[in-house]
Amino acid sequence: MTNFIKINLLLALSGQAVCAQTSQSISLAQAQQQAIEQNRRLKIARYKVDESGYKITEARSRLYPLIVANGMYAYNGVTRDLTLPRGSIGVLPGTTPIPLPQQDLTLFKAKHNLFLGNVLAYQPISQLGKIKDGVKVAEADVELARTQVSEAELAIRQGVEKLYYGLLIAQKQQQQTQTTIDLTQAKLYDVESALLAGKTDPVNKVGLQADLANQQQQLLQLSNQIEDYTADLNELLGQSSGTPLMINPVSDSLPTLNPLTTYLEGAKTGNLELRQADQTSQKATLGVQAARKDYIPTVGALGGYLFQNVISDLPQSNYFLGLQMSYNIVDFGRRRSTLNQRLSQQKQADENRQYTSEHVRADVEKAYRKARQAQSLLPIAGQAAQYRRDELKIKNDRLVAGLVLKRDVLETQATLTKAEVDLYAAQMAYRLALTELEQKSGISHLSAQH
Repeated sequence: MTNFIKINLLLALSGQAVCAQTSQSISLAQAQQQAIEQNRRLKIARYKVDESGYKITEARSRLYPLIVANGMYAYNGVTRDLTLPRGSIGVLPGTTPIPLPQQDLTLFKAKHNLFLGNVLAYQPISQLGKIKDGVKVAEADVELARTQVSEAELAIRQGVEKLYYGLLIAQKQQQQTQTTIDLTQAKLYDVESALLAGKTDPVNKVGLQADLANQQQQLLQLSNQIEDYTADLNELLGQSSGTPLMINPVSDSLPTLNPLTTYLEGAKTGNLELRQADQTSQKATLGVQAARKDYIPTVGALGGYLFQNVISDLPQSNYFLGLQMSYNIVDFGRRRSTLNQRLSQQKQADENRQYTSEHVRADVEKAYRKARQAQSLLPIAGQAAQYRRDELKIKNDRLVAGLVLKRDVLETQATLTKAEVDLYAAQMAYRLALTELEQKSGISHLSAQH
């Protein structure tokens, strides 16, 4: 008996030591919000959205003229003019012969400092439609990235919720086990008293000691489970695994389960998996449109300005305007192959969307069935707990009247605690099932009620 008292004392002291630390009080909504703000993988997904947004700007910039400036300076070390000597071409016969040229003619005057520069502007014309398709593809990538962020947020919320409810249930089970230990200790005390009076067999004491050891083992296992849940929850919250947490209980009111049609209709527009399939299909369609426009000749407006002092006989400054056109006459099937690839991708995306639609409907129906089954267990668990409360009230009244022993009241208290734990676990199972249903349908119980 002394050893069991020491073990219980150590458990009590360890519990007080944990409580003595500064615990962070947190609700389910606060935990979910903190996890969303601090989760590093979610931050990476948000940065992916930013990256895709910059691609829109890059694609849209192709709609406008491309202006390029080039310049060159060179120092000419040896200057030698290109000169046509007098009479080098020949002499015109006559009374007075005329040499050609009549005097030295400088064709090219060499300089030490040479400058050459130009500004070129090109505006695409025939490719504007393809560029606009590229902008739409970039916008589709942004929407896909945002959908992936929303999926990650939902997964984190659900993970936090599971750990949160798991902690609450484990704490309730810990209280139940402690109540059972108190009852066993009371029975053991009575047996030891009866042994001293010679009114019972020693085997009864050994049996109770074995029960007490098993119950203390369960209590330690629950403590370890709570420690693991706390560490996992802290990891999702982005803080040290050893941070003490004091989680607040959830409200007693349970959310309402709406008709199945409500969730099926909501899934058509709210399900993130189906939305992602739609976005992928739209992106594939844009890819086909862009591939078909590869057959259009490339036509663009061209203009520029030129400055040079290399050839003195040419103008130093000049400008030009015009059109540029190019067309790939023979590409040995490259454009056709690209178009066929895009068409194949479009077919894959369409099939995937159809499959996803059917799969989501089946998932919603399955999640609804689980929620309905969990809901059906609530009245039974509630009745069992209420019956145990009524039994405890009767036992307390009889204890006051001296008709029952304190041990009898403790036995009823233990069964009541177990019934309350079962009810609480059923409520948490219903909440989790409803959360999964809301995730599949893309609607919450709040929006479904309006």
